Amino acid sequence: MVRNISHFAAIFPSGHPESLANWYAEKLGFEITFKWGDPVDYIVTNREHAVSIHFVKSESKNIQSRQLYVFCHDVDAIHSDFESRGVKTMTKPEDQDYRMRDFDLTDPDGNRITFGTGFE
Repeated sequence: MVRNISHFAAIFPSGHPESLANWYAEKLGFEITFKWGDPVDYIVTNREHAVSIHFVKSESKNIQSRQLYVFCHDVDAIHSDFESRGVKTMTKPEDQDYRMRDFDLTDPDGNRITFGTGFE
């Protein structure tokens, strides 16, 4: 089978995309790779060339929060990294019945990101 899919990006609307992208860079180790607009209203972030989250300016007063599950090789190492960066809005890694060890965090806009590693 020919593989035609390369990667994907989640797009999160935000009232303040540049501020949110900066939080992802400072607290979660994402790199800001692209900014567009004057003033900036679209920003691309990426971590380890594996997870790309885009932030787009929204004027809506009722922005729905999003959820994203990120699969990791070592969820405990990711959690430790985030702790060292001062992320306060997250749970501890925990073994789940669905054979994943994972934890959740919430960004300043209320989006929930779950990081997890599978186990047997």
